[in-house]
Amino acid sequence: MSRISRRVRRGVVREEAARYGETLKSTIQGKLDDPQYRKHYLVYKIRSELAYQIKSLREAEKLTQKQLADKVGVPQSVIARAESLEDERVPSLDFLVRVFYALKTRAFLEIIPPPQTQEQKREVVLV
Repeated sequence: MSRISRRVRRGVVREEAARYGETLKSTIQGKLDDPQYRKHYLVYKIRSELAYQIKSLREAEKLTQKQLADKVGVPQSVIARAESLEDERVPSLDFLVRVFYALKTRAFLEIIPPPQTQEQKREVVLV
């Protein structure tokens, strides 16, 4: 686990904001100028949203991690890791497609090109 990811996870940014009287948003915005911090922050943000969605959807379907794992065809520990924030790896698209399919949920991937290009925004249906 990288030092920057640990700082984000432990809420150091929130503590720094409170100490200096800044809002959390402005503190994070200032730190996002650092490319390494930005990369880790964005990965953590994606990772935490995926973990939250998988766990929430599983619980809404009243499935245990083991039951979902059996539907997806993976060990229970893989589902536990996907729902946890301890692992920094972002699940593969193949894994996410299988999980969301097992949870009877539609998933989309939105591709937004940089503003300076003439490309149109695209949406890819994953499940």
